[in-house]
Amino acid sequence: MKVRVKLYGTFGRRLPNYRASKGVGVEIPQGASVRDLLTLLEIHESQGGVVIMDGRILKRDDPIPSGGEVQIFQAVRGG
Repeated sequence: MKVRVKLYGTFGRRLPNYRASKGVGVEIPQGASVRDLLTLLEIHESQGGVVIMDGRILKRDDPIPSGGEVQIFQAVRGG
């Protein structure tokens, strides 16, 4: 199934010619979880990716519905 992914922070630099305004279409298996998507995009848990869909922060085990748009933000750290 296909989902649209918008990457924020430095995550967008991973993909050549990536434009945040358009995002990128990603093919994932039916029933794939947030963890599956992050693994596919090579975003490791230690990098602090926060995944949002329809204004809701998703947990790693949440399934991603087909045709949805997912936003992945880079968590801000420091002080």
